[in-house]
Amino acid sequence: MKLLADAPLVEVADGEYDVIVLPGGIKGAECFRDSTLLVETVKQFHRSGRIVAAICAAPATVLVPHDIFPIGNMTGFPTLKDKIPAEQWQDKRVVWDARVKLLTSQGPGTAIDFGLKIIDLLVGREKAHEVASQLVMAAGIYNYYE
Repeated sequence: MKLLADAPLVEVADGEYDVIVLPGGIKGAECFRDSTLLVETVKQFHRSGRIVAAICAAPATVLVPHDIFPIGNMTGFPTLKDKIPAEQWQDKRVVWDARVKLLTSQGPGTAIDFGLKIIDLLVGREKAHEVASQLVMAAGIYNYYE
């Protein structure tokens, strides 16, 4: 399978988006880490107070090496825990640090909770509840069924 972006990052990096999401997977995260444009875009999102979201390998592989969130609490893929400073690591499925507007999640099994939290942050808990109720699944970490 081949996935193609709707537009290259160079064409959209300066856009007025509310959130940037870094998906996981070690190979993809390594490409992100090595992309000056991507790293600068993430830093700009952070500096401008917009949400940065990263899942799986992305927190340890992209955010930490570039010291983008030196005080942000985060989680990530459990086998990469040693790459995240102990004082920042949270052993939770999804971590939202409102101080720095950083959302992180552990991996594929937490992706739905991660997505629901993004919906919650962008359009509200009620919409996240509405979406969760259509997924026919057990309540996640944020318990959108309540």
